[in-house]
Amino acid sequence: MDKFQKYTFKPGAMTIIQMGEELIGSPSTAVNELVKNSYDADADKCWVYTQYDKNPDRNFLIIKDNGLGMNSDILFGDWLKPSKSSKRQKDKRSEIYNRRFLGSKGIGRLAAMALGKHLTVVSKQSSENQYNWIRINREDFKVESSVDQIQFPGGQITNYRDIFYDSDILKESNLNRNGILVNMLDNVPFSDFSEGTTIVIQGLDTSLSSLIEEEFETMEIDQTYIFKSLRDLITPLVFHSRIQKELVENKIIDNELKIESGEETFDLFYGINFIKNRIKGKIEFLLVESSKILDHFDYRIFGKTLDDGSVESIYECKRFDYEREKFPINIPKEYTQSSERKIFREIEEINSERKEEPTGVGEFYFDIRIYDLDQDAKERMVKILKASGKREATATFSKLLGLKVSRNGFGIKPYGDEERDWLGLGAKRVQKHIVSIGPNQIIGNIFLYSPQNDCLKEKTNREGFYENKAFMKFKHIIGGILEETGRARAKYRLKHNLGRKIKNTLIRPDTRKFIQYISKKYDDDDLINRANQFAVETDNAFNNMKDSLSFSQKLASFGTGLELVYHELSQPITVLGSVNSSLNHNVRQIESSDLKLKFSERLDNMKGAVDLLDNLRESLRPAIGKSMPKIFKPVKTFKKVCHLFEKILEDSNIDLKFKGKNLDFEIKAQEYLFWVSFLNILNNAIYWLKFVYDNRIIIFEIESDEIVISNTGPKISEDNLEVIFEYGITFKKEKNATGLGLSFTKNMLFTADWEIWAENRNIGPSFHLKKI
Repeated sequence: MDKFQKYTFKPGAMTIIQMGEELIGSPSTAVNELVKNSYDADADKCWVYTQYDKNPDRNFLIIKDNGLGMNSDILFGDWLKPSKSSKRQKDKRSEIYNRRFLGSKGIGRLAAMALGKHLTVVSKQSSENQYNWIRINREDFKVESSVDQIQFPGGQITNYRDIFYDSDILKESNLNRNGILVNMLDNVPFSDFSEGTTIVIQGLDTSLSSLIEEEFETMEIDQTYIFKSLRDLITPLVFHSRIQKELVENKIIDNELKIESGEETFDLFYGINFIKNRIKGKIEFLLVESSKILDHFDYRIFGKTLDDGSVESIYECKRFDYEREKFPINIPKEYTQSSERKIFREIEEINSERKEEPTGVGEFYFDIRIYDLDQDAKERMVKILKASGKREATATFSKLLGLKVSRNGFGIKPYGDEERDWLGLGAKRVQKHIVSIGPNQIIGNIFLYSPQNDCLKEKTNREGFYENKAFMKFKHIIGGILEETGRARAKYRLKHNLGRKIKNTLIRPDTRKFIQYISKKYDDDDLINRANQFAVETDNAFNNMKDSLSFSQKLASFGTGLELVYHELSQPITVLGSVNSSLNHNVRQIESSDLKLKFSERLDNMKGAVDLLDNLRESLRPAIGKSMPKIFKPVKTFKKVCHLFEKILEDSNIDLKFKGKNLDFEIKAQEYLFWVSFLNILNNAIYWLKFVYDNRIIIFEIESDEIVISNTGPKISEDNLEVIFEYGITFKKEKNATGLGLSFTKNMLFTADWEIWAENRNIGPSFHLKKI
């Protein structure tokens, strides 16, 4: 007797339902899967048609292509084996156009189960004289039996229209004759069927028929649900070739990456019965193509991301015809993989040691267009979209929005479609409004290819990627691209006073002039008294707001200094912790000279640590508590701040120089304001000096009644000199850059009647502080 026996699975009939109707998330996903199968079959044309009628039995959907078709061995063989796919073979490509296959899971054929009750597949190769066909009723599979017990009709037939006309075949399928469908198949393009595949779904599912019903009175076919889905699917196929030509022209890539031997050889058409040619009575099909608004962007960034996460791109701005911009933006990998993502890098290092699957995304391309929503921009949008007004234009524009992802030329749902804000841009915009780009402003495409980006794996239900480490890194890279684009856009908008006007928050109305105006205009003591009272209350409110703002600025700026102090204190605290306080009392009583010497050395160490702490404490004194106006020397305050940066200055080989005959210059003000100002100016200087290789110098000098702090770092562009003090504007290539420091500095100095500006000198940038 055998010790054991072997067994096999026998799939239940419900497996077909679960892999088709229940697995596919939406009707558009199902239609897209069937269109992708047409592409894989080397079709150069595909037609999608939906028929709506108040009688649900008369509704149907047709998907036809002129691809290679399936012979009897394929349709009655491998096609009936779900999850089996020859496309999974390594580097398997299509026969004619050498296309990389879009589907490889072997379940796309069951996508039609999500669209309707009755599925009819008719296919023919050019060498065959007859059509191969099968018809499946999905309700037959909703039973508790094995899948091989379910039978359905099929075979070969000379005239494929008989499948929908012959009474015996219809009776076997439990279907009634649909005259509209039969007549449709007698007309172009369905009558021309010498090669390819035609799929007909009858008894449409309510998830699809209800959508069509809602749109029946909408006579704009390009606004319908299915058309929009098909447009999102097909647009990347056209644009992937265009973007690569531009990347070659701009020397970002050397050669175009071909995904098939014949570029742009796949035309997709859509028709629905409420769009008719009234004269001929024929259905009018519309070519599915990208929206014209893609050519009328306000801002654009396109380029490539390298294997290491760095980015090479071109930024383009044509918000106004009279002043356009175009320049390169290169983003280092440190920016797209900042410290907050350290955990991902650590995991990758572990995986590399274990020789596990890599988590890198691979090189990919992107083309992102951004649109302003100001009134003039909306008026221009009305003309572009040929809308009746701003409301209609905005509604149409909203249906085009989304940052879409494609692989090998075809869109991947739900990115940019159902899941429009998959990057969480809305939340980021709340945090950094000025420099962030909202999800309601983007129409973009990200182009992935096989095998470069195969670490991003699609879910079985075709509803996005598995959220593995590669996908998380992918999102971070795209987020970094959009943040850097947002900074360039914000600078341009500030320059042209677009959007929210940036005003100094401390400039207050002149209440005295207002009272004078009231007194001259009206001879009413009660009105004048009330106006005076209101003016006093207004002044008090502004004073309170001023104090609150100063306190907030103190907290915001103190964080930088506090972190530095923390690192500086670590060593002296360690020394102090190792020295026992009792040494002060007992060291004199030790008789052994050697031991006494050792303890004395320890005491000297402790004294040095205490002195260091005292110096640091003195450096922080201007930032502690509420600073009252007093007379002080700015150079001494500057040196106190420099002490906080002492280790960084030393490690970075940055020299400090003090110039001028008037270094003993004194002012009377709140020292804290200048302490914070110097802190922010030094912090910026140290950052930018990292980009020069030698002669790193920071210079403090007094010129007449001006305080000037200059450095030998990269000069600031003339355009940027105008905006670097604006809220949220920064040009640092790091994720924790906020663009707040110089803005706070300017506002705080204004409270003390001081101004600050920047200019370029021969050696580099300089910052000037002067009493107003």
